[in-house]
Amino acid sequence: MGLDQDIVQTKSPTRRTKLALVYMPFAMRDIPSIQLGLLSEVARNAGYHADCFYLNLDLAARLPETYENFCTFNIYRTGEWLFSVAAFGDAVDGDDAAYFKAFPSEVERVTNCGKTSDYLSKLRHEFLPRFIEDCLDLVPWFEYDLVGFSSTFQQSVSSLALARRIKRRWPQIRIVFGGENMAGEMGPAYARAFPFIDYVMVGEADRALPDLLKALEKGNESPDLPGLVSRIGGELNVRGMALPIQELDQLPTPNYDDYFDRYHKLRFPPFKKSIPLESSRGCWWGEKQQCTFCGHNASRIGFRKKSVPRVLDELALLSEKYGITYFQTTDCIMDMDYINSLFRQIEERRYDYQFFYEVKANLRRDQIRQLRAGGMRWIQSGIESMNSRVLKLMRKGSTMLHNVRLLKWSLYYRIRVGWNLLWGFPGETADDSAEEYRVLKLLLHLEPPVAASRIRMDRFSPIFEDRETFPVKWLRPEKSYQFAYPNHVELDKIAYYFDYEFEETTSPDARHDTNKLLDEWRSRFHDRRRRPSLVFRRTQNHLLIDDSRFPELSGTHSYSGAFATAYEFCSDTMRSAYQVATHVNRTIQDKSVLSASDAEDVLADFCTRGLMLSENGQYLSLALPTFQPPPA
Repeated sequence: MGLDQDIVQTKSPTRRTKLALVYMPFAMRDIPSIQLGLLSEVARNAGYHADCFYLNLDLAARLPETYENFCTFNIYRTGEWLFSVAAFGDAVDGDDAAYFKAFPSEVERVTNCGKTSDYLSKLRHEFLPRFIEDCLDLVPWFEYDLVGFSSTFQQSVSSLALARRIKRRWPQIRIVFGGENMAGEMGPAYARAFPFIDYVMVGEADRALPDLLKALEKGNESPDLPGLVSRIGGELNVRGMALPIQELDQLPTPNYDDYFDRYHKLRFPPFKKSIPLESSRGCWWGEKQQCTFCGHNASRIGFRKKSVPRVLDELALLSEKYGITYFQTTDCIMDMDYINSLFRQIEERRYDYQFFYEVKANLRRDQIRQLRAGGMRWIQSGIESMNSRVLKLMRKGSTMLHNVRLLKWSLYYRIRVGWNLLWGFPGETADDSAEEYRVLKLLLHLEPPVAASRIRMDRFSPIFEDRETFPVKWLRPEKSYQFAYPNHVELDKIAYYFDYEFEETTSPDARHDTNKLLDEWRSRFHDRRRRPSLVFRRTQNHLLIDDSRFPELSGTHSYSGAFATAYEFCSDTMRSAYQVATHVNRTIQDKSVLSASDAEDVLADFCTRGLMLSENGQYLSLALPTFQPPPA
């Protein structure tokens, strides 16, 4: 029997090691943890008792007005800083004013909720230390042999605060940490800094967790296991990253019972959100060429996926068990084969599932239509730029026209697109910013980016690890870490986000016009009375293009003959002048023949009027068809 089979082998339970898995603040309230849901079932299938404790829900119930505000993704460690007094006491600076001065935007986040900086101080010094003490009484910790903390985003310091108290009161309990915040050298650094952590799981824990439970059952408290940081003879034993699971079909379906039990017991509103689904791990694009800013751990980037029958079985089990049919996948990137297999089968069987996925930007119209018909309602797409030269610097494997095509047909088929604009890449110029601005001005009828910002420096990314290709003037852990952790912690080892300055890149001033445009774009797009539009209407002899992107230039363009045929031909996807000429000559039945040179003139006229975009001899029409597809 292979290693992958070992993780799902079922044994008859006896008096065995008991496991508690803990999910701390600041994790979002309205979605269960796939890590806890999966690992608890891995442990149970190996014959062990496992319970999950969603203590993030308890804090959310106590902070109904502000809790979700602290869960919003943010590079600053405010959530960690808020728990720092509870975790480290006098070992961290108690002067809150220094934090407020360094990060005024964090104070603004709570003022938008009607609170002040005094509220943050009260949380840090009084409310959250008391919450951690209360957590000791919320769970009978003494009944468990191993207590595991899952740490992702801003859960590390709250987990440390509770783990330290559990260890102090019940020294016999073993403490294990895992999650993305423990990847690479971060996990061993946490173990060195905090002796009350007995073990750290580095990488995928699907094998390491049951192996650790088995070792503890046999009385071996210093097991030498791949992916496990342990203490042997007082010294740390670091065995690197765990070997990734290859056969994902052999993993159990996650169990979210403990989450929903606690959610309902705390009397939250009826659950109307999505639940997590994992259909793949790794990134098939990253296997070929990792994006320069991607912080995905290189040892886990290898792409693996579940079979379509297995995904369908899991969808059925989860939806029928919890009465929820909206799924938020945890995949780094959607497998392209799923479009004509998984999503086609869902459409043909008329299942009412709905999905969020992360996708690559080079999807065609027919693929987007199929995704919508199969339940796709929201995608996160790695667009990142509207300049092909910058996209090449990013190693995205897509172009500006790919990105525009995705936005165009996603809007047409009513799929929400979450996307960002990034800037500040080594080699990027002010001319690149100006060219991108020219393109963005023509896209006001499409969904705007959620945010625009300078590129982040994440651990594991090529720009972090490859100093020769991406030289920096300086690099250090993002500043807020120093407020959240004691001085003895090796911040350069535990940090995931870093402050930096590249040797050669654009000035923020080059983005001034773009940022101003984006503010207006979002304002108009999300106001249905003011939303810009660019659509075309077909009649027997004409093509009418209605344009309201620019209020002062709103109006209708009328085309017939070769112009109308050429414009509609470039609607589905980008075409060359030669392809356009061939199509027009085949379609229009008269004696005139359109040459490639003539077609270039026609297409150039559309580009001049802002109705079409071109790049490297390829042309894409920007207007959407007025005719809408039937609802899927």
